[in-house]
Amino acid sequence: MSSTLAPIDDDPIIHRLDGVDERPSIFAITEVKIKNTVPERPSEHTVFDSNLTSSPIFEFNEGDFQRLYPADRDEDGCVTEPIKPVDFEDPYLFPTLTKNELIRLKLLWYYGRYIENDTHLLSCLQDQVDLVNDFMGKDCVILGLLDHDYYRRVVTANVPLAVLPRREATCAHTILHDGGNVFMVKDMEKDWRFMASPHVEAGLKFYAGTQLRYKIPGTNCEIAFGSLCVANFSATQPLSFRQQNSLMKFADITVHTIIERARSMRLAERERLTSILEHLTKTATPKTIRENALQTLRETYPFASISIQSQHNGHLFLKNRQVPVPYADFRENIWEDDEGINNWITGHNNVPYLKSEYDPSVRAIAFRMKTDPKPYMVVETSEMKQIFDEVDSWFVGAVTLLVCNTIQEELLNQTMHAKSRFLRSISHELRTPIHAILSSCELLIEEDRGATPPTSSQEHVDSLVIPKQTYLPDKALDMLNNIDSSGRELLSTINNLLDYDQFENKATVKVMQLHSFNIIEEEVLRETTSAFTSDQEVTLISDNRLPPEVEMLMTDYNLIKQCLGQLVRNAMKFTKSGTVIFQTTLSEHHDVLEYNIVDTGIGIAEEDRDKIFQPFEKVDPTVRGLGLGLTVASRIAEVLGGDLKLISSCLSDGSHFRLQLQNPILACPRLSYRRRILLDCEMPLTYFMPIDRQVGTVHLTYAARNLERMGFRCSGPDTATVVLAEAKSATDTFADLLGSIRRDQIIIYICQNYSELRESEEALCNEDYTRRFIRCLTPVRRGRLWQAVEGAAKAYRDLGLKNRESRLPELNKEFRVASSKGTRAEDLHADAISAESSKTRQRRHALRHLDALRILIVDDNPTNLGILVMYCKKRKYDYVTAVNGKEAHEKYLEVAGENKCISLVLMDLDMPVMNGIDATHEIRVSEATEGLQPSMVFMVTGQNTDEDKKKSVAAGANGYYVKPLSMKALDDLISLHFPKE
Repeated sequence: MSSTLAPIDDDPIIHRLDGVDERPSIFAITEVKIKNTVPERPSEHTVFDSNLTSSPIFEFNEGDFQRLYPADRDEDGCVTEPIKPVDFEDPYLFPTLTKNELIRLKLLWYYGRYIENDTHLLSCLQDQVDLVNDFMGKDCVILGLLDHDYYRRVVTANVPLAVLPRREATCAHTILHDGGNVFMVKDMEKDWRFMASPHVEAGLKFYAGTQLRYKIPGTNCEIAFGSLCVANFSATQPLSFRQQNSLMKFADITVHTIIERARSMRLAERERLTSILEHLTKTATPKTIRENALQTLRETYPFASISIQSQHNGHLFLKNRQVPVPYADFRENIWEDDEGINNWITGHNNVPYLKSEYDPSVRAIAFRMKTDPKPYMVVETSEMKQIFDEVDSWFVGAVTLLVCNTIQEELLNQTMHAKSRFLRSISHELRTPIHAILSSCELLIEEDRGATPPTSSQEHVDSLVIPKQTYLPDKALDMLNNIDSSGRELLSTINNLLDYDQFENKATVKVMQLHSFNIIEEEVLRETTSAFTSDQEVTLISDNRLPPEVEMLMTDYNLIKQCLGQLVRNAMKFTKSGTVIFQTTLSEHHDVLEYNIVDTGIGIAEEDRDKIFQPFEKVDPTVRGLGLGLTVASRIAEVLGGDLKLISSCLSDGSHFRLQLQNPILACPRLSYRRRILLDCEMPLTYFMPIDRQVGTVHLTYAARNLERMGFRCSGPDTATVVLAEAKSATDTFADLLGSIRRDQIIIYICQNYSELRESEEALCNEDYTRRFIRCLTPVRRGRLWQAVEGAAKAYRDLGLKNRESRLPELNKEFRVASSKGTRAEDLHADAISAESSKTRQRRHALRHLDALRILIVDDNPTNLGILVMYCKKRKYDYVTAVNGKEAHEKYLEVAGENKCISLVLMDLDMPVMNGIDATHEIRVSEATEGLQPSMVFMVTGQNTDEDKKKSVAAGANGYYVKPLSMKALDDLISLHFPKE
């Protein structure tokens, strides 16, 4: 302590205040404290003017700050006093919140959480303050932290500890400035900003303070926990520049001390939590683990609410919060209500924080429990100053994982015991009789091979002289072979079980090489189609959406083929009619490869979805097989580093499975399909589908999409180079197709089987047609379509079709002459002869007849679209398809422009680009403005809300159907509105 200071009773400044102001003198000089002792912390706040501190201070304003705290400095380093604004009416300058108040307080609450009760840290800080006091030679030194409401003196020299309102604290002004300087006022009584402040009136003359600044790692942002300041109660010389620099260095040392102490305390806390977790692990049992875990978390976080929530939509309902919090908003499993905390700070920075039971949670830790995707372990608190960090997140996550592992371990043990019993039973009960069956068959076959049939000369020889050898007739031998093959199939099933057991524990990737996507796709679909009968009413579709430049994948060929094969065969097995789509996609940045298998099969009930990937579980026990297909596929996906999920499923409406591979290694060969076929291709890349003469099918639609991904564009019948068509059994339909194409056009002809191909080829009457006829069997895979395009390009070049284009008018004239002799020429140029009067198009009828039915099918889901397309094909209804509302409106007008009309619209509700309600409205507007015959519009959607129904009717819909819409219901609808002639 400086020897120039007078005792407190003789201080003239203090005597001057006696009898004038009863407020306590917060700067009263105290006796020198013994070093390394920690005084009692003040329990009450020191408030000078309760009227002023009854309202919160304002938020930071850059303009006001520049005006009231000019950057100019005097020669001695003191701040320059600004000109007093004419509109300044406060008794003295009030501080404001800082620029980054929220993050400043969060870091203060985090790193300063131990200071008040940490005697070791307080002792170290006291040593540093005493050192500053000795070096500066002023009356007192204060090291304090600025909370949201009060400035707390943590350690001091020659001045008592206190808790001061933020509005009245001089150090609150120091916090506002950028770090790296000293806020120094030479004479507080002469500066209009501070002369009337409580501290100056209590005797403060000189003030110099610097921030306890902390730079956030990895950023350029600096925040201030508080300040380190020196003060004097009489006129004194300012700090020298050496002292100013020293004061800032002392402040940096202090911050470093606080930060490192907090970090060491958190490390100690982690060690403590580790011991708690070890104890919980040792005592964990499946029956008590949930309750023990909750109790442990309650004891660890007594200020928090602990719960296990079961949510279905990925949202968590936190305490006293009206709006649920999406789990996606949690960052590293921690959530903070920054907006709510900031609003609270802005409105309550003048009062101490008092927790209430009605306060909403402002922070939470949540972990999804892997035993079930719905439950979450949640630790939440409404304590404003309680900060969760990575230690808390680790501990809650470890406890959650322990609960899941304990439960899963019990389930696994039960499953393993069941599997062991099952394997033992089936190995004994089936191998023994199968061994007898196969052995008997083998002996009988060998016996038959050793016998020779009798000749005519031997038939009358006495059997006692020559032993008669027996033989099996051909029919009996066939039956014996059937028994043998069936027995071996059953034996293969048993072997698969044993192989699965080995696969479950030891399966690894064996050979990683580059393999063609086309070959993988070809083999998976070939093996699938060969395993099912040709009379199965299921359309298998290949939807390869990979960019043309992506052709190869680094993978284990056998594993990925087995995985995809299991998925496609599973879809085919449980789909009696409809479609199975095998889709391949790649993310925009090529970091996620997806295989989607979508079917229209029996679907999976909600309660059975958790079982489908489990071994030895079958949803339908009457179905043949052991139920290992999806289990094996899931295990292979894990081995390949991927993930297999059931994306969606609905009873009687099919399922959607997805195999997802992260960060695949992709490649393109030097001689790729695109480079080899299209680089020097003379053929214009245009195509046309003659849908006016041939109803479009699912195969045709997906083939067209693949052509467009290769670079083709859809064109009109008079300008297209390639005609994309699908085979029909009726020869006359094929003959009509041949008669309708030009002689410079090439047909890519899609056939579902070889019988269709043979029937179609019988209609090829000359060599010119044969060379322009490119065959492509279904399902239309990308590799096959590339081959078809290559054949088309070669035919275009070899036949010199480019030269025919110059003779196109002459050829078309010949074509029209030929058409008039037997071909429906009026259908070939519908656009040119569709000049129908508006009066004719305005004809209206109360009922449409069935023979005039034309349906517009609108749905963005290819599976649903395919089902309705197949329905129309089976009923032989003419139809048009669209995948969004905008396209539906365009197709509607396009058909109307061809002197035709859409009589029935089956409209989906939720679609991209334009939804069904807006599309219906647009159709009704077009009917009114163009004088078109009104169509029947029915909504067919999965939505079942009254609001959607009202909006649909208001837009002009005639009816509203909720999926699934049975074919019988659709038949009834059509028979009601479209009676037969």
